Amino acid sequence: MAAVLAFGIALFTARVYGVSMSPTLKDGDALIVDKVGVRYTAPRRGEIVVATEPGGGTFVKRVIGVPGDTVEIDGARPHPVVLIQPGGSGPWQRLEEPYTSNSWNRKDFCCDQRGLDVGLTTPQPLRVAPGRFFLLGDNRDASTDSRRFGLFSRDQIVGRVLFRWWPLRQAGAVSDRPALVPA
Repeated sequence: MAAVLAFGIALFTARVYGVSMSPTLKDGDALIVDKVGVRYTAPRRGEIVVATEPGGGTFVKRVIGVPGDTVEIDGARPHPVVLIQPGGSGPWQRLEEPYTSNSWNRKDFCCDQRGLDVGLTTPQPLRVAPGRFFLLGDNRDASTDSRRFGLFSRDQIVGRVLFRWWPLRQAGAVSDRPALVPA
């Protein structure tokens, strides 16, 4: 009984609403989320998390920039790309994101120092502050994320998605992870 109670305290279920995480997650998918482990181990780049937005609701997004990273979105290409300097130094690297399927078409540039979208103006690279995270949805043209709300604090990240349990035919780990490649 104690193990069942501990399991219930450490995990919760979340449901995906909307298309902002498509194609990785679909509207109506049900997820098992770890709400304890994320308190002890900071989210890593590429992980899918549940976060609290400024209005009080929660949403599911992917961690793109972690504390210390320098992030830039280059919207001058046919499909925008995320460029990262891990830890804020060294050469720029492109985040290779197979889950976006080249569906990112809106000319994005990013960001001001709060992480907010700057429209079509040329931005300065964003340095992700200590204890903050830059979150994006996988469906970039239809996602409300850090480009609208700014950087998220670690306290706003309430859980790490472990796996999808519904629909049953797609149950399992959600494991698409981006890779850093030379820019």
